[in-house]
This record gives sequence, structure tokens and C-alpha cells, in this order.
Amino acid sequence: MTYSARLTELKSAFSRLKEAIPEVKNQLEKDGAIQRFEFVFELVWKMLKDYAEDKGRFDAASPKDAFRVAADLGVIDDPLIWFDFLKSRNEATHLYDEQKAHDVFLQIPHFIGAVETLISKISNV
Repeated sequence: MTYSARLTELKSAFSRLKEAIPEVKNQLEKDGAIQRFEFVFELVWKMLKDYAEDKGRFDAASPKDAFRVAADLGVIDDPLIWFDFLKSRNEATHLYDEQKAHDVFLQIPHFIGAVETLISKISNV
């Protein structure tokens, strides 16, 4: 898949994530927002992998590598922030604990800001 096709898919999923956040009124809706976060996260790193390959970089095979390469290519500022989002995604995916779920949910607004910046930068490349 090309990075531009994945970017289009990302924009659509990201829009749905942003819609979910102000609407959260109960645990079920919070769980839904966390699932949307997980889905958007996956699209972000895979889009960055595709973008890197489009630029001749084939060393972005994992999320951490994709974020490092994206920083090298100037489309994200700090890969460490994205590593934190990766940790949150992993916690949400692999272990369900009420407090950890709440912590992941609290990360989502920061994630939204980072994704907005990424989409803006990569759309103007």
C-alpha cells in the first residue's frame, strides 16, 4: 500500500477517534475510544513505514524503527513521545486493567495533538 493511500485511511480513522473523545460518558464508550486509539496508532506507524520506503528507507520495519526514521526524515519531532504512545498501545492491547485503561485514555488527547502535527507535516511534504 502506498503511504498516500494509508494517509487517506489514517485521516478517516483519526476523524472517528476525535469524534469519540468528547462523547465519552461511560466505561463502554471509554473502551471504544481506546480501541480507536489502538487502530489509529497502527495506521500511523504503518503509514510512516510506507512513507520511509517511498523515500528509499527500508529500515522502518517496527514501530520504534518507523518513529526513528520519521524523525530522521523530519516528519515527527521527537520519537520518544511516540515511544510513549507505543507503550500505551501495548498496555491497552495486551493487558486489561481499569487503571491502565484510564491512563491510556488520558494519553489520547496528547496523541491527537501529535497525530494532527504529523498529518500536517506529511501532507505538506
